[in-house]
Amino acid sequence: MEPVNIYILSVYLKKWSYGDNKFTINFSYCTNSQYERGQISLKIASPHTLASELMNVIFTEAREKLSGENTNGKVNIALVNESDARQKLTGFFSKINREYNTNKRSSGKSRMINSRSLDFYYNEYEYAPLDDDIKFFVHLNRGVNKINGDFWSNAIEDLKLALEIKADDPLVNKYLAKAFTKLKKFEIALKYLEKSVESDTNVNNLCALANAYIKNEKYNEAEEILNRIDEIEPNALYTKFTKALLSYKQGKGYKSKLDAIYKTDPEWLKEKLLKDWDFKKPNNGDGKIKWNAATAARYLDIDKPYELTKKAFNNEVPCYFNSESGIIRFVKNELDEWVELMNRYDLGDVKYSVHPERLDSSEIKRTKSKAKKTTGKKAASKKSAVVG
Repeated sequence: MEPVNIYILSVYLKKWSYGDNKFTINFSYCTNSQYERGQISLKIASPHTLASELMNVIFTEAREKLSGENTNGKVNIALVNESDARQKLTGFFSKINREYNTNKRSSGKSRMINSRSLDFYYNEYEYAPLDDDIKFFVHLNRGVNKINGDFWSNAIEDLKLALEIKADDPLVNKYLAKAFTKLKKFEIALKYLEKSVESDTNVNNLCALANAYIKNEKYNEAEEILNRIDEIEPNALYTKFTKALLSYKQGKGYKSKLDAIYKTDPEWLKEKLLKDWDFKKPNNGDGKIKWNAATAARYLDIDKPYELTKKAFNNEVPCYFNSESGIIRFVKNELDEWVELMNRYDLGDVKYSVHPERLDSSEIKRTKSKAKKTTGKKAASKKSAVVG
């Protein structure tokens, strides 16, 4: 049986622990048809020992993943350029050890910046001879690494290079959608998610597509996808949660849907609401009742505006932030919904409340005026639609 060639793509330092005398390494590798990522915690040791340990982990894991019915549980593995890979890993761990010890002596005051990652095909003379199948995984891996480091724009560059080799690959399209979503380019993200689902209709892809439709205010399409998920996994909590979010965006009753989830698994719902609930109403960022932090803090009876701003930057309170101007704004009806859900499901350490009496007359007048204009525009829009 011909051996399966394994290519180590990259390793990078995830974290270190002085108390345990360990550090955690993320690694990735591929064959001509398969891409894998893994993580391992290693005790501080000599660079040669650490290199051998990591290579053994990759061999063992790859053998387990590649063993199947056609191999009778056995598969031969050959690491491409094994001696060169070992040399690179030894050099990488030498730098890690040196900086680890330097940082330890300085009580953690220095920062590790020189040796955090190793790309095995960084040099053109190493990259150029690779087959296109492996080049594809090199760019995919670089994109994923950058996504994990929150370098969203840089990740897009590499993922698009991967897409030039395999345009229909569902994983690349899914990661591109994730990157564009993080950059708040929802319409572009939707295009890549639709492409991903064309190639792979697994539940995770469908869930991501449903959320993308909601962000783009394509509610009928979102509902259709959620119904498809229901056929595959009936009564899944994730689907029920997304249906509740869809109802919220449409201005329909959504709390009864959340209440039903709460009865089934309250802790799951709490975690999901804090992490994934989107309080923003359609078009609220566009000329609606927007307050500065001082006004919003008084309305919520929060003593200091900076406390509210801090919550907003931590994605704990719905807000609108203009990065160019540095201005942050809050919308009244979103704050009302936030207070309602925080209290209804005990999501915070305290009970929140709203205090319209703390607004001054000009703020109250402006709020009512804006609300009246919004109602008038909606009525005019409906009338126009009927006439049309």
